[in-house]
Amino acid sequence: MREQLHIGEVARLVGVSTKTIRYYHQAGLLAEPERTESGYRLYDARHLLRLRHIRRLRALGLPLGRIREILEQAPQDHEKTLRTVLRSLVEELSAQMLELEERRSFLQELLAGEQLELEDREAYLFYSPELKERLLSHLANLSAESLEWGQRIDAMLGSFHWPDEYRQGFQRSLRHVVDHADHYRQLFALEERLASLANLPEDAPEVERLVEDYTQSEELALLYQQLAQAGLGEANPFSAAFVGLMASVISPAQQRFFELLARKAALQRSDRSSLLPKNEQER
Repeated sequence: MREQLHIGEVARLVGVSTKTIRYYHQAGLLAEPERTESGYRLYDARHLLRLRHIRRLRALGLPLGRIREILEQAPQDHEKTLRTVLRSLVEELSAQMLELEERRSFLQELLAGEQLELEDREAYLFYSPELKERLLSHLANLSAESLEWGQRIDAMLGSFHWPDEYRQGFQRSLRHVVDHADHYRQLFALEERLASLANLPEDAPEVERLVEDYTQSEELALLYQQLAQAGLGEANPFSAAFVGLMASVISPAQQRFFELLARKAALQRSDRSSLLPKNEQER
């Protein structure tokens, strides 16, 4: 007569699956029992008690590593070790609850807004907190809506992992503008007009007027020179991606502005090239 239990019988008694019992063997939580000549595992009351203990600890939310830590202690130390582990678990759960509460508040703020805004507002490519603070006085005429628009675009761009030299190049160029703000007053005014295009129709006459003023701006030419020196010119392989990302978030009027500006710049380059001596053109 057989006096020991097979794994299926143990599983039913304890209330777990046979797969779980095998996993506990592999994880070192439950020692391998004796086997029959046919290879069947044989279990007794000691195994039942061990499995019940493991199951109760799992019900408390303890990971297997901590359960192993408790079971490795002498029986008289189990309660002391368990209390320590449970206190640690309570602290972890409290931190998780706080994180969940913060996430819920964030989601509620998103849902309360007119539009869902998923960008990380702490991310930036251009406007570091220090530069943003210094720029505010130079953008005094910019509406709160336009400032919000600029920050949203910067957060979107800043969420990508640009090469350090690319990100630092923008920062150096922008810092140069801030450090020499008196030389870039016209540029600040142009940027304000560009931001204001967000609320205008695509065919607004302000678009073409702004393109004309941009192409005639000596300050903008100076800024382009700064960007080129920082390695951020058109030849940079990341420039096309940068332009594409910008195009995905700006308004139709602003997109038309950039298209017309690029077209006009190409014509100007072509005109300058045609004025060069023939031997210079052939180089």
